[in-house]
Amino acid sequence: MLTPSRPFFVAAAVLAGVLTGGVVAAGCGGGGSHTYKAGTPAATGNVPDCSVVPLDVVTKDLGIPLTGPAGGPRPAGGYTCNYNHVKGGGSAPEVMQLGANVTPETFAIVRNGLKAANNPIKTIHGWGDEAWAATVYNVVDENSFAVRKGKVSVLIQSTADYDHIKKLMKDVLAKL
Repeated sequence: MLTPSRPFFVAAAVLAGVLTGGVVAAGCGGGGSHTYKAGTPAATGNVPDCSVVPLDVVTKDLGIPLTGPAGGPRPAGGYTCNYNHVKGGGSAPEVMQLGANVTPETFAIVRNGLKAANNPIKTIHGWGDEAWAATVYNVVDENSFAVRKGKVSVLIQSTADYDHIKKLMKDVLAKL
């Protein structure tokens, strides 16, 4: 059985988020009860734009020469940041989605879509309030890592291995 590709999931997740009035992010798990410093994105639910992590950091952390970011505001709040490959211009971009005003229910939208398409989901502990990871096997294998931290979330979809993705996630979460 063929597994749908990332563009399908991104479009489906955006549509689901718009239809439910929620924020499209990603996630699973039982939620946490962390208290975040007043005024921080995790406490307010407001996320910065793609400048939160500059291109040089994304390129270094993922270990892939990239350009960008391209993208912009998400219909349900937050930002989508696409980083295109310098070589192999036809490759799918590396994607970072920053979700605003996230709840456990809206965090679950992408995770549930991947699960419904029979992609194994792994719950990850020790990252924010809840986190998950999945790999979609397609023409190019794509790894996804999502973390909800308070009222914001980060979803990274990348062809890089998880060790590289974790470096980038750590740098992004430090800004939230």
